[in-house]
Amino acid sequence: MIEKKAMVRMLVVSGVLVLLCESAVLANPASSLQLSAGVWRSAAGPGTSTREYPLTVLGQKRYENFRLDQDPSLQCEPPGMPRGFSPRSPMDFNFSGNTLTVRYETMDVVRTVHINGASPPPNKPRTPNGHAIGRWDGETLVVETTHLTAGEVNRNGIPKSEAMTLYETFDLQKRDDDTYLIVNLTITDPENFTEPHTSTEVFVLEPNWELFPFECHLTEY
Repeated sequence: MIEKKAMVRMLVVSGVLVLLCESAVLANPASSLQLSAGVWRSAAGPGTSTREYPLTVLGQKRYENFRLDQDPSLQCEPPGMPRGFSPRSPMDFNFSGNTLTVRYETMDVVRTVHINGASPPPNKPRTPNGHAIGRWDGETLVVETTHLTAGEVNRNGIPKSEAMTLYETFDLQKRDDDTYLIVNLTITDPENFTEPHTSTEVFVLEPNWELFPFECHLTEY
């Protein structure tokens, strides 16, 4: 039995047979295929990420009270978002059905993005990666994330509350012989930030790379 919503097509890219679900990918097949074409590594130099976070009084207090030996990553706990992205970790994309899976090499973080998904119910359980909904805006992939757990934005203890939301855009650019991915991330957290914080990171495509297991080891600080 074949349902229209689950209709699939097979596309051949660089001699590799790729099975793609029409509902998620064919809304923008060229960009979907390009995003899935390999591993994206941080491009040295480019990027306008500023590490000065506009903290509220409460956010500043939480930051100052954070002890480095309390960092969950020392116990090999995956950091969740947005920290999973903050080290400029190599990453890859996989589209399947109405789901996009984004894997980050650092700490083996795995995100699920629901393409054209409905807003989650208010009582949905919170998780370190939150609930992410994606959509295509022309050639730009837009991802909005809610339902995050409290924690830290980075290893230095910049705080993250349950009120935090993330707004990301992913844009492909061709420069000379390389393909680049421009990722803009806006963090909004009214408890800890006086205003939204936006950063830009640039990644370059490595079509022959694969992600390696992080193999975290417990650390005593």
